[in-house]
Amino acid sequence: MQPLVFLDTETTGLHADRQPWEIAMLRRDDAGESRIVLYIDLADLDLDAAQPAGLRISRFSSRHPQVVYGPIHLPSVHREQEAAEIVREWTMDATIVGVVPSFDTQCLCAMLARHQLTPGWSPKLVDVISLAARYVLDYGRTPERDSTQLSRQCGVRPPGAGLRHTALGDARWAMRWYDQLSTRLMSRLTQ
Repeated sequence: MQPLVFLDTETTGLHADRQPWEIAMLRRDDAGESRIVLYIDLADLDLDAAQPAGLRISRFSSRHPQVVYGPIHLPSVHREQEAAEIVREWTMDATIVGVVPSFDTQCLCAMLARHQLTPGWSPKLVDVISLAARYVLDYGRTPERDSTQLSRQCGVRPPGAGLRHTALGDARWAMRWYDQLSTRLMSRLTQ
């Protein structure tokens, strides 16, 4: 089985030089499913270059463990180099699945490059929004433009307000959505 990694990041903004500050990966392979959530150490984040709106949407100031609990050692907080190594290991030979995964992989590629690492994931990303739009069109309907509404159109409940714009909440959403579309596609093929 080709490994799948359902991935999402929360970043310091939407700009080209954005950095991930939270990374969630749900890996599915022959060994089963596993998950990891990483937070990048504040010492490695260029918060002066961050976009305040991006930090506000992802609730950075109320969710980053070092902001909430102070500079104590927390097992989920990693220096950027260590996080880059973990991302490379977890995504090796995998197909990345997400809600607009190119947004996430662009900043992860930059993070890997800062530490002389290259991505090991498949260059072909799976965007559940594109899959969903094709699925809805196949049924002769017009796909909703809003991802939340499109998700509902496919029978997948989007994350609630407390989980939306969290890396784990959005990665789980991508996984549920992908699984729903895959199940429906398989049932159509067997009919």
